[in-house]
Amino acid sequence: MVCLLLTAYLPVGMVDRTSASGVDHLVVSEVMTGGASASDEMIEIYNPSAAPLPLQGLELVYVTASGATVSRRAAWDLGAPEVPPGGHILVANELGVFAPIADALYASGMAATGGSVAIRIQGASTAIDAVGWGTAASSWLEGVPAVAPPPGASLERLPGGSAGSTVDTDANAADFFVQTLPDPQNSGSPPVPDPSDPGPTMSPSPSGTPAPTASATPSPSPSPSPTPTPTPTSGPTPISIATARGMPDDSTVTVEGDALTRSDFADGGGYVADASGGIAVLLDGGSFARGDHLVVTGTLDDRFAQRTIRAAGEDLVVVGPADGAPIVVASSTGAVDESLEAHLVRVDGTVEGSPTSLTGGLAFDVDDGSGAIRVVVGTGTGIDTAGWQNGVRVEVVGVVGQRDSSGTGSSGYRVQPRDPDDVERSTAPTPTPSPGDSVEPSPSASPSPPADGVVSIADARAAVKNARVVVRGVVTLASGTIEPGSAVIQDASGAILLRLGEEAGAVSLGELIEVAGVRSTKSGMESLRVTVAPRRLGTAPDPTARALRTGDASEASEAHLVVVRGALVASARRSSSGTVFFEIDDGSGPLRVSFGAGLAADKDPLVAGVWIELRGVLGQETTGAQPLRGYRIWPRGAGDLRILAGATDAAARTDGSSSASASGADDGGGSAVEDASSLAAIGEAGLADIRVGATLVASAWPELGVAGLLWDGVRLVGVAPASSERLERVLEGRATPLPLELVGLREIHGEAGSGIPLVVLGTRQEDTVVGSGSPATPTTTVPGPGDSPAWVALVGRVTGTHDHQALQVDGLTVAVERLCGTDTQLPGGMVSVVGVAVADPPGVLVGCDGVRRAPALTLLAAAGASSRPPGLTTDASVPGIAAPDNGRRVLAAGLLGIGVVILIVAVIVIRRRGSDLPDDAAGDEHGSHGHGGDDLESTGPRIALVRLPNERGP
Repeated sequence: MVCLLLTAYLPVGMVDRTSASGVDHLVVSEVMTGGASASDEMIEIYNPSAAPLPLQGLELVYVTASGATVSRRAAWDLGAPEVPPGGHILVANELGVFAPIADALYASGMAATGGSVAIRIQGASTAIDAVGWGTAASSWLEGVPAVAPPPGASLERLPGGSAGSTVDTDANAADFFVQTLPDPQNSGSPPVPDPSDPGPTMSPSPSGTPAPTASATPSPSPSPSPTPTPTPTSGPTPISIATARGMPDDSTVTVEGDALTRSDFADGGGYVADASGGIAVLLDGGSFARGDHLVVTGTLDDRFAQRTIRAAGEDLVVVGPADGAPIVVASSTGAVDESLEAHLVRVDGTVEGSPTSLTGGLAFDVDDGSGAIRVVVGTGTGIDTAGWQNGVRVEVVGVVGQRDSSGTGSSGYRVQPRDPDDVERSTAPTPTPSPGDSVEPSPSASPSPPADGVVSIADARAAVKNARVVVRGVVTLASGTIEPGSAVIQDASGAILLRLGEEAGAVSLGELIEVAGVRSTKSGMESLRVTVAPRRLGTAPDPTARALRTGDASEASEAHLVVVRGALVASARRSSSGTVFFEIDDGSGPLRVSFGAGLAADKDPLVAGVWIELRGVLGQETTGAQPLRGYRIWPRGAGDLRILAGATDAAARTDGSSSASASGADDGGGSAVEDASSLAAIGEAGLADIRVGATLVASAWPELGVAGLLWDGVRLVGVAPASSERLERVLEGRATPLPLELVGLREIHGEAGSGIPLVVLGTRQEDTVVGSGSPATPTTTVPGPGDSPAWVALVGRVTGTHDHQALQVDGLTVAVERLCGTDTQLPGGMVSVVGVAVADPPGVLVGCDGVRRAPALTLLAAAGASSRPPGLTTDASVPGIAAPDNGRRVLAAGLLGIGVVILIVAVIVIRRRGSDLPDDAAGDEHGSHGHGGDDLESTGPRIALVRLPNERGP
C-alpha cells in the first residue's frame, strides 16, 4: 500500500508545479489560527484535480514555527473515503466554532504568530503539500511563508471561493491571501468549481483536427473559416476575469471575453470583459478589434493601479465575434471606483470648469452632485467637444479606466467614451427658477429635483430631523422585500432606508434613482420619508458588499449591503406572518437574519450547525430605549444565501468533548436554552419572532401582579396574568426553577411591582416549551443604584420591628417585604431569602416560600462571612439552588477546626484535673459525691454528632 501511496503522492519539491494549473494532489486550501476564541481554528483540505484522490495512509500535521515539534491533527487509515474532484475535508479544533461542521477534530491549538500545517504520508519526512505563515522558519513550508492572518480571518489559497483553490506555485506567500470572512467547506459541501458549469471552453477548430479522409469529404471549401486562427486544444482552461483580477502580480492567467475597445484604444491597451468583470489587455504584438470574442494568456500587472494583463501576440486567439452587445452599467459620477474598472458605464452630469489637455486628448470633470469623475475624450474617437463648456449637461457611455499617479491605488478613475455614438446627450445649461419661489413641490410638477441639490447619502444621514434632502443611489433592497413601503438605496458614501408613500410608488432592485425626502427615523434606522416619485436614471450593479463579522453589526454599517458567514445557532423558524428567521454566529457574536414573508424562503435546509454565507442589507428594528440593538440582515432573495457546509457527526465521535451544538427535546419538546436569545430581546421590535431562553423562577404571585417570573441570570421579566393558564399547562407536574424556550412574546404597557417589565406568552402550544439547558441561578448581590430588579438569594440576620423588617447582609441593611397574603411576618434570627431585589432603596420582595430559617451550618458560614469586606457576594444554601462548592468546603473546614479546638481543650482539662486521681477513681460513681469542684462528670465535654442536611465535605 505504501508503494501505491508513493506513486500517488510525491513530496514537496518532487512535483513539477511551475504553473497555476494541473495540480494533481491534495492541497491545504484554507487555514485559520483563531477568532473571537483562540480555539476557533480550522484547516481545510481540497482536491484541485479532475479525479478522486485517496486519503488513506495520509495524515495532517502541525509544525511549530521553529520546526522543533511536529504533532498530528488528523490521520486516515485503510478504507478512508476518497476526496472527489473539487471536494473538501475540514479539520477543526474541537473547542472552536467550526467543530459542528468538521470532518475530523483535534484538541491542541496552533500558534497565530507562526507555524505550518502539512499533508504527508504517515510518518514521512517530506510533505505532499504544506503552508507556513508568519514566523515559520522550518522546512515544512513552500517558499516564503504567507502572512499571519489577524484574529477572525483566514489564509485561503487562490483563487478561492466558488472558483476553488487550484493555484500551487510552491510559494506560500504568493499562493495564499488573507480572507476576511473564513470560507469553511467540508466533505458535504458542493464541489468547486461547480462541475455542472464547466465555464467557457475553447472548441477545437475543424481544421485543427485533420481527418484521415479530409480530401474525400464533400466540404464546401478547404477554407479555414469561420476560425481564422487554429484554437489550441490542450491549453489552460480560462478562468473568470474577476478571479484573474484577484490573483497576485506576475501570475500567469488565461481569460476569455469580449473586447470593449480595440487593442490600442489607450496607452494602457484595450479592454476585455466577461460576465464577471473587465480588465485591460496590453499586447506586445498582435491586435484585436472592438467586438471580438477572444482568449488571451498573459501575466498580471498593475499599470498606474489599473489591473492589466500583459500578453504576447502569439498568446492571443480571436475566436470570433462577440455574442451580443456589452452590458452598460448606469452609475452616479461619484460611484465610479474599482468595482467598475474596465466596465462600460453611463454617467449623466454637468461639466465643471475648463477641460485639461492631455497627450492623447481632453479631460473634463463631470459631476451629477455625488462627486466629480474625469471624462477623457481621446483624439482618435471623433467626438466633437466644442460645446462641452462649463455648466453643459452631458450623458456619455465609456469604459472605466484608471491612471493613478498618487501611489494610493484608489484615485485616477476616468470614463473613456469610444466614438460619437457614446455621447448620448449634450445640453446647454438652462435657467432654473429660484428655490425660494416654491418650498413644496406641486403634485402636477415634475418630481425631478435640480441636480445641483443632490447630496451624498452620508450627508443625508447626518442631516437634522425633518430636513429636506435629495440623494442618488442604487436600490439594494426593493419595495416589498420586508414591507411594502420600505426600500434601501446606497451610494459610495453610505446607505439609507426609504419610507415610500403611496404617491412615491415602488422601486425595484438595481434601479439607479434620485429621490427627495424628509429626514426621519424608523425603528431605530436613519430614513427618508418620500412622497414624490423618484427620478429613475437607469440601472446599476450592486455595490461591493461590506464583509462583516456577525458580532460587529453597528451604526457604521447600517443599511449597507453586507456579507457574513457563520453557523446557525438554532434551526430556522417560520412565524405566523410567514417570515423565516434565525441567528448565525461566526464566533464573534450572534446576528439575526430575517427573510421577508414575500420571499417564501425554504427553512428546511437551515438547521442548527449549518455554516452559511449570506448577503443582504443590514437593517435594524429596535426602540428608542435601546438604540444600538436589534440589528439584523435582510436578504433580498434565495440567491443571497449559500450553504457552505452542513453539520457533521465528528463531534459525537469525540465522546462529547467538543463544543458541537446538540439539538433535541425533553418531554416539554424544547431545545437547549443556550441556543436562544436572552431576555435582553425584550423591548426590541419584532419580539414575537425572536426565540428567547429564560428560567421560570417563580410561578403565580398575585401579590406582585404576575403569573410568573422569568430570569436569565441578568434580567428579570414578569409574565402577565393573562398568560396564567398557558403557564399552568407548561408547569403541570413540574416545579420551579424551570428552563423555558419562548416564541411569540409580546411586551405590554405597564409594569409589575418594582418596575418589572411584563410580557404575554405566545398563544400556540409550541410557543412555550421546556428547554433542556440548566436553570439560571439567582445572584447573591443586591443591585446597585440604577440597576434593574434581579432575582437574588441572600442569607442574613433579621432586624427591625414588625412594621419595618430588614436583613443584615455583609454590613448592608436590606429592607424585606413579604408579599404573602396576610402572613407578612419574618421569622427571627438568621434566615435565607429568595426573591426580587431592587436597588433604590435596597430591598427584597419575597413570597410565601421565599423565607427559610437558615440551617446550623449556614449560620456558621454567615457568621464567618460577617468579617468579610462589604461588596463580596454572599453564598446561600437555599432549597432548589445549588450552593457553590467553595462555600461548602470553607464551611466544612471551619466546622472541623472548631471540633479540633474543642477536643484539644478537653484533653488539657482531663490531664490537669484527672492526673492526681487513682486509676479506678473514674469508675467510682459514689466516691466523688460531696467534693464540689472535683466532680469529674462536669469536667469532660460532651460531643454530639449532628446530621448536616445537603452538606458535603471537601
